[in-house]
Amino acid sequence: MKAMSKCFSVVLAAASLLTLAGCKKATPNNRVATTANWNTRTATIVEKNYLDFWQTHKEKAVYSLSFKESGNPKYSVSYDTANAVYSTEFYMESAYDWSSDKLPEDYRKEEKLTEPVYVYETSLTISGAYKVKSSGEEFAFSDVLKSVCKFRLAGENLKPVYSHQIIQNTAPASLGSDSIKDNYVQINQIVETFYNKEFTQSTAYITDKKTENAETVTKKTGLNNGSGYSVFDNSQISAAVRAFTFTGGATRFFNTVIPQDNTLATCKVTIGSPVELNREDEVQRQIVLALENCTPNDYIFFDGAATGEEKNKTIRYNAVALSVVADLTGPTPVSWYSTVENNDVNGTRCVLLRRDTPAAFGLGTLTYALKSLNVETI
Repeated sequence: MKAMSKCFSVVLAAASLLTLAGCKKATPNNRVATTANWNTRTATIVEKNYLDFWQTHKEKAVYSLSFKESGNPKYSVSYDTANAVYSTEFYMESAYDWSSDKLPEDYRKEEKLTEPVYVYETSLTISGAYKVKSSGEEFAFSDVLKSVCKFRLAGENLKPVYSHQIIQNTAPASLGSDSIKDNYVQINQIVETFYNKEFTQSTAYITDKKTENAETVTKKTGLNNGSGYSVFDNSQISAAVRAFTFTGGATRFFNTVIPQDNTLATCKVTIGSPVELNREDEVQRQIVLALENCTPNDYIFFDGAATGEEKNKTIRYNAVALSVVADLTGPTPVSWYSTVENNDVNGTRCVLLRRDTPAAFGLGTLTYALKSLNVETI
């Protein structure tokens, strides 16, 4: 059964990481427009007016986790969601240095050349266990998914310049087996990726940590002269999608770098129409409270002045389904982003509110729900 799993995409959507193994279709030249939806007045004020703000402030979101098991007849997975933590941080680095000796030699510029870049960090720690139902045999695991991605302004189509990923992930591996070792696959890698300034190539340094004294493998990926197209690092997908135009029923295509395969893959997002958060639902009520309590109060999720005296009863979101264009695709995670009701005011900043991530082979769905949202001075 393990061979079958090679034809499924493994989407580590929780930490905005996406890896793909086999069965990919050819990658066309996809293009999608990006707007800095994390700013107010996106319709009237240019993005560069906000650079000072993001260089001195950091948006931090924390999410709670829950898991709903499904009906795989052979084996199951359980998660310790009470002690799991998922968080994101978004801010700006004022001067990414293209002449730094940290860059691959053929990517360095001889003269000092810098530019401001956004920084998006994600962190997930979660433990759990796989269990064979017939024998009761178990395998316990502890996963860590961390990433840092740096990318250009939305006006530059959010082109990535650098990413660093720590991937310790345990994923379903088969439809079902009576042998516990056949029911999961583990990844333990550190992946550091650089992009050249011309945005025609990336270089990834991949270290497999499952073996002692593992060598670092270098892989280069051509970006199809990607300056004209939308190519995102797989660790920035959540931030990139946040910058899309959220028209209900619309479909967007973009390319993403899969450094482990030395390839590009095509991704598709389908955007739903705005839906009101349901305060009667326990998980959605938590999201509403997080929005109403967020600081500073220029993130406005309620009616009228930012006093909070009258809470908005119509906080809405757009559901966005992400899938990989492939002959055999894996589960489709669905993310909720707060609706941009007014492109000029845009008080909601298109924040990621929730993500439902189905596990492969009918094992269940892991849900991430916003617990707190704050903007801190740095």
